[in-house]
Amino acid sequence: MANYLFSIVAASVFVAVLCAAAPDGEGVGKFVAFAGALTVALVALSPLAGGVDAWMDGIRSEWGSELQDSSTQDEEQSAKYLAYNIAMTASEIYSLELLDVSVSVYPAKDVQAFTPEAVHIVLPAETSIDTGEASQTLSKLFSCTISVEIKERGTS
Repeated sequence: MANYLFSIVAASVFVAVLCAAAPDGEGVGKFVAFAGALTVALVALSPLAGGVDAWMDGIRSEWGSELQDSSTQDEEQSAKYLAYNIAMTASEIYSLELLDVSVSVYPAKDVQAFTPEAVHIVLPAETSIDTGEASQTLSKLFSCTISVEIKERGTS
């Protein structure tokens, strides 16, 4: 408590010396007085800063967890959206039923924004397309690595 009172007295004396040394006049004198009053007020309110810091840290930690949860949800939504668009495009280009096109999106880890690391497409066995050409075409269209595979239903 003694340190707190000493800091208020020291700030007040310092401001008083500055106000006495400031030239008389409307602009400069009023500015020095305002700056001095603001300084003394900040020194007087400084003990509250510790409480405000703890309060702000609590808010930041709550927001941080909410942001992390929402970023995971955003990544999942982005992956589903990309998978749907790739399936729609593949079904249109190769005249397939949308339900026959299975798309798996693998997001890249440790990146700020959603970025697909790889995409894997499985088509039904009766599909007669060149998987290499399909992989190339779809990779160019979506600017990510896309592999296309033809499998019989029920096989892994």
